[in-house]
Amino acid sequence: MATGREPVVKMEIKSELVEYFPYDEETTDVVIRVDDKRMHLSRGTLMQASPVFRKMLSSNGKEKQAEIRLPERSYEEIVLFLRCISPREFVKLDEESIDVVLPLAHEYQVKATLQKCEDWLLTEIEFIVGEVTGHTKETQEKLEFFAKCLLYGTKHDLEILYKRALELLVPYKLSRYQHTEFYKLLPDKPKSQLLETRMVKIEKTNSIGDGHFSEEEEIIELNNIGY
Repeated sequence: MATGREPVVKMEIKSELVEYFPYDEETTDVVIRVDDKRMHLSRGTLMQASPVFRKMLSSNGKEKQAEIRLPERSYEEIVLFLRCISPREFVKLDEESIDVVLPLAHEYQVKATLQKCEDWLLTEIEFIVGEVTGHTKETQEKLEFFAKCLLYGTKHDLEILYKRALELLVPYKLSRYQHTEFYKLLPDKPKSQLLETRMVKIEKTNSIGDGHFSEEEEIIELNNIGY
């Protein structure tokens, strides 16, 4: 439900000479080609993971063929994505890999990978909020991450992530994050919801918070809405 492109993410791929998805005479029955490089895969695996691949590779799909070209993506991006949906591979997710994998998981409707990405982002949010060692960030860094999560929740229909990111941004002044690249890429609807939610909070607590509303103000707000 969003418009615009996400920030370009530059991935640093390790230089080890690893050949992913080599030919397997027992399982290979389709090839994905990117940047003149070929990845040998199983139709069954792709079709089970993704309804988009299922449509492409089924007997009724227009692209049922031995080789599929994906010209608009880099080889590194596609390899990482395919590793995330392959039962023979394990990818330890981090923020950088999610920046690459999440849009592809949404495009190809891979529910399991979408859920893994959302779970990782939600866990990272709680680590940041709880100031867990190794996850502490300065205020501006936190807000940029929350804004990124709000954008990802919007673009990729991750409802829980969207609500949590919105909740964490509401206490802060708009001037804190309105110039971040992620906020600028938000469509009008979540921007309006964010500002409207903050205005309601300000009216109920009779206070302009910047980071938090006092405990007393929170109690007043809860009483006013009948909790």
